[in-house]
Amino acid sequence: MLFNNKEHPWRFAIGGWGAFVVAAILFLIFDYDIYLMLGLLTAAIIVTIGNAIYVLYTKRKSKGE
Repeated sequence: MLFNNKEHPWRFAIGGWGAFVVAAILFLIFDYDIYLMLGLLTAAIIVTIGNAIYVLYTKRKSKGE
């Protein structure tokens, strides 16, 4: 296997942004609700920030040992 997704440190952020893009496209096609899309964007940003904190924490922890 060339790429193992379970070992990728940014897998949650990639999944969050992928879900946002798919949901935004579906909402634009079927039901245009700007507030729901802004809520999905906020959720994707929060997941990305949380994942960045996790990645930086694990890098710092691995350097300290």
